[in-house]
Amino acid sequence: MKSYLSPLALLIGLFVATATTAETQLTITTSSQQSPQLQMVYPSGVRLSQVVQDGLTQLPRYQQTHSPDVQPVYWLGAALLDMDNTAQLETQRQQVLAQLASMGEQEDDSRYIAKLAKLAQFIRHMPLGKRVMQPLDIDLIRITESYNAVIEGQYQLVLPPRPTTITVAGAVAQTGYLPWQHSASSQDYLKQVSLLHNADHSYVWVIQPDGQAIKQPIAYWNQQAQDIAPGATLYVEFSSPFDDYRSLNDNIIELLKNRAL
Repeated sequence: MKSYLSPLALLIGLFVATATTAETQLTITTSSQQSPQLQMVYPSGVRLSQVVQDGLTQLPRYQQTHSPDVQPVYWLGAALLDMDNTAQLETQRQQVLAQLASMGEQEDDSRYIAKLAKLAQFIRHMPLGKRVMQPLDIDLIRITESYNAVIEGQYQLVLPPRPTTITVAGAVAQTGYLPWQHSASSQDYLKQVSLLHNADHSYVWVIQPDGQAIKQPIAYWNQQAQDIAPGATLYVEFSSPFDDYRSLNDNIIELLKNRAL
């Protein structure tokens, strides 16, 4: 996808040519699955409120030249990703892929191996950036000083429309997307997929679109209700019949928390 440079970005870029301070580079997109739609450069550190406001101003101009349908931002799913600090996430990704491969090698079941391979493919192609864990709604940032920090370096701002699906991953037979349903429970969604023989049936992790991870009890003896927002991910943990299963679950949950819409 061709990058779109706003007049503001071009003006800032001219200033950067003579500046001596480190610049802040920002890409803006409506989906982490797509190429960035806007590229902006600031001569130094910049307040988060300025970054979000510039995105809200310039992104619709880009969209109007490429699509007649400009959708409002789904603020719960908006994400600011620090692209300079992804090394630990990439290390965790490689550890997960190695553990899933090892699990498959221990099983003499081609169907089970294929299901692990689908999860591995999902994780391998997951766009990652270190998520800044805070609300990005412009009104909240403006009135809450602690949300309006100065950022420096390379970042990606994701301003997505409201999604119509949720994701199911982990110890399930069908890693992927399901239609979001109003008032549907975790159990309702999990009934639509088969759990693997080493799945944990007592809990499910709900990773909301803002990266908040909630461990929800779902067994008959401990179940608790939990709202599931459009764009959320349900992660079913692997249980204990293999070595180091705890680190596998922890690493996958951390990757999902840093996955943007």
